[in-house]
Amino acid sequence: MIVYWRQTFLFEKITHYFKFIETRKMLLQIKIYLITVMYVFGALFIILFPPRNYEQSGAKMRTVRSLGADLKFNRYVDHKTVMEESKRIAYEDKSVARVVYLKPTTFENRSIVALELHSDRQSKKPGILVIGGLNGMAWGAPNAILELADKLLYDSNYQTPFFNDYDWYLIPMGNPDGLHFTQTLRDLRPVDPLIWSRNITARNKTRPNHWHKNVDKENAQETCFGTNVNRNFAYHWQDDVHRTPERCSQFYPGVKPFSTSESQAIRKYVDRLGDIIHLAIHLHASFVPKKEYILYPWRYSMRQPSNYRTLQDIGEYTARQSRLPDGRLYEVHQSSNDVRVAGSLSDYLSGVVGVDLVFLIKPYHALFPNYTDFSLLETYVKKSMSTIFSVVRGWRSSTRQNTLSFFGRDVEF
Repeated sequence: MIVYWRQTFLFEKITHYFKFIETRKMLLQIKIYLITVMYVFGALFIILFPPRNYEQSGAKMRTVRSLGADLKFNRYVDHKTVMEESKRIAYEDKSVARVVYLKPTTFENRSIVALELHSDRQSKKPGILVIGGLNGMAWGAPNAILELADKLLYDSNYQTPFFNDYDWYLIPMGNPDGLHFTQTLRDLRPVDPLIWSRNITARNKTRPNHWHKNVDKENAQETCFGTNVNRNFAYHWQDDVHRTPERCSQFYPGVKPFSTSESQAIRKYVDRLGDIIHLAIHLHASFVPKKEYILYPWRYSMRQPSNYRTLQDIGEYTARQSRLPDGRLYEVHQSSNDVRVAGSLSDYLSGVVGVDLVFLIKPYHALFPNYTDFSLLETYVKKSMSTIFSVVRGWRSSTRQNTLSFFGRDVEF
């Protein structure tokens, strides 16, 4: 009797256990069905009622490809390539990109183009201005800005937070005459720029070993020519010198502020943008090995800007995030700590246009680099893009924009 009772009790326990397992399986299946139904209805809702900025943001287009680490351009681009690439982007992606041709044209009748990228034309977002190629020796700057545009538009890794949250205003080549001039002379024997400028008979077989100006001439018979565009802006113009440098000097600032077509065109464009711009970056180049900088205003004076602590903090954050390939950090400080430069673009953007956050980025770039050495170009371009994106992240971090705190730790989304 006792044995029978025990067997019955054991059988009932086993039966209850299997019923419990079956019940859990059934509940799990119900959950799976409910989740599947929710996903299906969610997908149908997005298809039937897309978000307001779905079409404007180019969401369909951006899922096509991810670029990875490869660069699109493996040669130093010229003015023609900049024009063609800008037109192509604006033609293929009308909903997110626009090309603006700045006026006036340069001395040699080249247009300076601005490429504007807007992920959502229905709303105004903080604007980021990036200008490169203002110096005649910064060959890689146009490459870096075109690659930057390509990443923002087509690489899913850069959609958030960079493309979706900001409007971008890019000027890849601010001094097309100067870059064309130096690139066409690259195969000639180098001499001192002052000797080259004064000795007309030597010009057929030689080139200046550096050239930081454009190619402006006041008359056809002029021996010395060219103006340093980055000293030609009307903010404390020539405050760094006791007398005007001679015309042959690579630091010649022009006969008056805005005497060059390049500075006039950029001034008209940035003045029109006005308070749309929240962050401005001048992509330059350092021509001294192992001397690479992230600088901020003022360049004309040792006087510190009112927000220098914020600028220094963002610069130091950027230097940590974009550590150089050999492990070094960018040097971060006020521009005038090394040398005073009056009439510069960065000071004009800060002092006249009123942009609070202005940075001058100077990765290393060789003077007259080997034109076919892709590794030199690739290094400069990747450092430039990494630094620009790190500046944006540093800005976001300083304002805690799109940041939530979880258990005392800040998480960006």
